[in-house]
Amino acid sequence: MGTYTVIRVRKQQAGDGDHEHLEAVCTAAGVQYSRREVVDSINAGHVWWTVAGGHTAVIQVVAECPAAGCGMSPYLATNAASSGLDNLENLPTC
Repeated sequence: MGTYTVIRVRKQQAGDGDHEHLEAVCTAAGVQYSRREVVDSINAGHVWWTVAGGHTAVIQVVAECPAAGCGMSPYLATNAASSGLDNLENLPTC
């Protein structure tokens, strides 16, 4: 199975205008993948992870956005125990 290193993200405004969702990720290899492509790849057994500030975190598929009433699905997240530096939401933009 493949392993992909995410170093940047692209976000889009959620329908409620109160928060953002990941629209795409950019890898260390310079390739951009949509959220759907990442979800499908993870579900197929590939490993996606972030690297930032010397920290790493595995990216997981989450059933839906954790924002109250949002329901965006599927959603990508790093482990809650990971460092804030490697959190998907904190990575620089593509």
